[in-house]
Amino acid sequence: MRLLIVDDHPMTCAGLKSLLQACYPNALINAQHDTLALEQNAAQCDYVFLDMHLPGVRFVELLDTLHIHLRHVILISASPEPEIVEQARARGVLGLLLKNANAEKILDGFSRIQAGERVFEESSELLGTRQPTLTARQQQVFDALVGGLSNKQIARKLDISEHTVKDHVAAILTLYGARNRLELLLLQQRQTAIV
Repeated sequence: MRLLIVDDHPMTCAGLKSLLQACYPNALINAQHDTLALEQNAAQCDYVFLDMHLPGVRFVELLDTLHIHLRHVILISASPEPEIVEQARARGVLGLLLKNANAEKILDGFSRIQAGERVFEESSELLGTRQPTLTARQQQVFDALVGGLSNKQIARKLDISEHTVKDHVAAILTLYGARNRLELLLLQQRQTAIV
């Protein structure tokens, strides 16, 4: 198996190369820090791990350049932009792996890609661009949450039990893919900034 890592950060290249080499000792793994001869190099590889944020490069134009090789491309990024990810996905890239994920998650994603699955790991930024559909009551609880009210204050304000508030909060966290109230607030702040 021939792999190519394209990232302008030498430490990222070295770390990913080391991780992949340890799991695939027979793989030939090359790394480059720019797009020089990228099309020719990509043509010789089974998989290309491509950073979405190379300096001085418009990523959409890079996708155009690599158009016939996109079925070999796996995007890598710590902060993927949802619109760009969707464009790349529509053009046929194999997946998106997050640089800031743990080693097991990266290896699992790559293994699933090799098995024929298209894998697009979701960062909190991507999750934050989705607006789940909430019931009218969930929306009231959500608005109160974002307003900084405690469960007890929400219960008093909406004239419902604190237990019911907890159930609504749990449902809202699940819908937004957030682990806790703080993460939900951060997701909401990012969404407001995008809008």
